[in-house]
Amino acid sequence: MREFEYVVRPTQVDTFGHLNHAVYLEIFEWARWEWAAAEGMGLEEMIAKARIAPAVLHVDLTFLKELRMHEAVRVRTWLQLLEGIKGVVGQEMVKADGAVAARLWLTFTMFHLDRRRAVAVPEALRTVFAADTGYRAERAAAEAALEARRRAALARGHEPEAER
Repeated sequence: MREFEYVVRPTQVDTFGHLNHAVYLEIFEWARWEWAAAEGMGLEEMIAKARIAPAVLHVDLTFLKELRMHEAVRVRTWLQLLEGIKGVVGQEMVKADGAVAARLWLTFTMFHLDRRRAVAVPEALRTVFAADTGYRAERAAAEAALEARRRAALARGHEPEAER
């Protein structure tokens, strides 16, 4: 898991005064490329040496808290799943108070630029996946605890607490 710092720019807010929905996708993409480069998998490297690049198959983006102009966030990026020729990247935008503002799950495949088809995930990505095992375990435990608190609140007739 890696983190990328970002500050919301004035040109990125909409008429409601918060980050425009489409800009979330741009920020998440910038963070993925920062993450990939930091892990030794920059686009230039993949194209020049292996003639492959990631191709997006599906994006699931959930907005949880608003982000306002000049607000600083940390974007967490990690590999959640690798299966065959597909993978899932998890990302979160985390506010200064620790609240998760947005969560993205991106399903991808590696696309060979000459053969024009999906190919096996490179070994470098499998190494990153193995290194993220501890973070995935921490996330799973935190998600289970949050779900238990939600269920307990609902059983008592209360609204579940805001997500952290």
